[in-house]
Amino acid sequence: MGLMDTLRGWFGTAKEQSSELAGKAKEQGADLMEKAEPYVEKTKDFAQDTMDKAGAKLDEYKDKASDTADAAKDKASDTADAAKDKASDAADAVADKASDAGNAAKEAAGDAADAVEGMVDEAKDKMEG
Repeated sequence: MGLMDTLRGWFGTAKEQSSELAGKAKEQGADLMEKAEPYVEKTKDFAQDTMDKAGAKLDEYKDKASDTADAAKDKASDTADAAKDKASDAADAVADKASDAGNAAKEAAGDAADAVEGMVDEAKDKMEG
């Protein structure tokens, strides 16, 4: 029986000490949380400010990229239209001066104009897409 009483005493003491330590740890944790709160708030504010600034810069760069893309698309469209017009003019000139052999050349030039037009349309689609 003496051994059981001794073991109960040890376990009872250990239980009391662990309860005391848990209480102290809880108090210290609460103190640390309270002390850390201003720093946590500052960190949250800093993160929010950084996100706001990054979002503004992203919008700015997005607008610039959009303007640049629009300008490039316009130039490409103008160049493509000019190429299409020249191909068409060339086809007409060949057709006006050609005989039977010229008619075959006109057909080939027309096919070339169609091919150029197809490539132009493809380029426009790629630029718009």
